Amino acid sequence: MKPKANEKPTLKHTIVWLTELFALYFFKALFYPFSHNKKIKVGKKIGKIIFKIDKKHRKVCIENLKRAFPDISEEEINDLAEKSFENIGRLFIEIIYLKALYSKIFAKSRIEGWENLQELIMKDRGYFLVSGHFGNWEFVAYMQSQLGYPLEMVTRPLDNPYLEKYFRKIRESGGNRVIYKRNAVWEMTKALKKKKGIAFVFDQNFGEEGAFFVPFFNRPAATTPALGKISARLKIPILPVFAIPEEEGYKIVYEKPIYPETASDLAKEAQRLTEEVTKLLEDKIKETTYAWFWMHERWRTKPEDFKKEAQN
Repeated sequence: MKPKANEKPTLKHTIVWLTELFALYFFKALFYPFSHNKKIKVGKKIGKIIFKIDKKHRKVCIENLKRAFPDISEEEINDLAEKSFENIGRLFIEIIYLKALYSKIFAKSRIEGWENLQELIMKDRGYFLVSGHFGNWEFVAYMQSQLGYPLEMVTRPLDNPYLEKYFRKIRESGGNRVIYKRNAVWEMTKALKKKKGIAFVFDQNFGEEGAFFVPFFNRPAATTPALGKISARLKIPILPVFAIPEEEGYKIVYEKPIYPETASDLAKEAQRLTEEVTKLLEDKIKETTYAWFWMHERWRTKPEDFKKEAQN
């Protein structure tokens, strides 16, 4: 729940926000004594319940899966959709208990391609650490801060400012710093010039003018141009990383860095970089399909939407 544009929060907004915060603290206290394994089971159960009662997002999830995998049976699609909701439930649990569970999750996880991060660290330059809403992207950023490589995290603030403060405190507790999207380009540029790493999640629908439409499961997906444009203009390498869910931990894969090429047409190079990163994400999703955020309306904005606006 959030106020309309240019509208101040009302008492009703504040009451709803505080109620949500209280519910979160109550829930966290209720399951705090549970073991790591039992907490994961609770998270998955929550995901299953939401799958059954949230008709809107269940429908979006199933329709997205059907479009992406037209050859898969109805039963398999429903199973993948339910598992996707379970994964979100697990993610929720792991984030609210992140500081308490970190050592346990890390002990059950394995890292591949760590040398790819070290390659950029040794070159002493800024870089984009890029992922999608896949597995537990929050854990990777927290893990890097714990291992001595803190990041500037680009995020969109939650509608509830009390919950936003709560989750920001978790994100920044290990040494990372949150950058909000409304100031992101300026803040990212400053940080990159200081040779810092920028954690950037790029796979949400971008419904604004200037969007890059890139192929994603054989459909044009409106994607933020910021990643490709900054990388191409400032020659910033992109390091894709993916946290693939396993039973109690993750297989964290650092892919090889993608280096921008010298090009006379920076717009084309920016588009190419965006397409390459998107293709990597698609490949990972095909391997562990349920681990992506299928209930997001990723393809909501279409190329013709901007054509209609121009005609009007």
